[in-house]
Amino acid sequence: MAGYCTLATAKTRMQKTDTDADTFLPMVIDAASRAIDNFCNRPDGFEASDHATARYFTGNGRAVLLIDECVEVTAVAVKDAATDIAYTAWATPTTNMAGDGDWLAFNGDLENPDFNSLPYSALMVDLNGDYRTFTSGRYLGLRGFRPEGDATRSVPTVEITAKWGYAINAPDAIKEACIMQVIRWYKREQGAMASALASAELGSLDLYKTLDPDFEFILAMGRYVRPATGRR
Repeated sequence: MAGYCTLATAKTRMQKTDTDADTFLPMVIDAASRAIDNFCNRPDGFEASDHATARYFTGNGRAVLLIDECVEVTAVAVKDAATDIAYTAWATPTTNMAGDGDWLAFNGDLENPDFNSLPYSALMVDLNGDYRTFTSGRYLGLRGFRPEGDATRSVPTVEITAKWGYAINAPDAIKEACIMQVIRWYKREQGAMASALASAELGSLDLYKTLDPDFEFILAMGRYVRPATGRR
């Protein structure tokens, strides 16, 4: 995944024109970008891939299925039974809200779905389609010797091809948070990883050993932090 700011942008904000850190700074940018993803509990990142890829999910036998965040769903295929080998492609709507396919993508609450905002985080069966549920992936296996009892497990029954991630382009707040943390870490590296620096011009400057508080404030107040519930 790409960083949330460019080398040129970071250098401009630091008023840096030389090239002595051009090898080091991209690593700091990548580290800050992944720190944002981890802090916000978004492993697919804030900028979705340009290419759709397939992922596999366990069906629940219901008309609604939670999926990973994505900005576009291009194909849905479902097994007719958990023990099937092949996936059967569902009809894709001409546009997401056309109602001429077998599924609809949406965001948010299952009872009050939001069809207008990205990222999509769930699919529902279209009432006009040929299917009524996403085939259940719960499976009861054979009994063992001791103790007796059925081993329940879930197997993949739904294949979804999508562009996974939070947004088509990372929000400006995410880019700003990345720049702030890059500058903070760069300055700390210049100070031999000290916890504080001092200069005649700036006086004393605290360098936090954790993420910058302003960095965390931007992400929390912008509601970019996703609760650690559900699939991830």
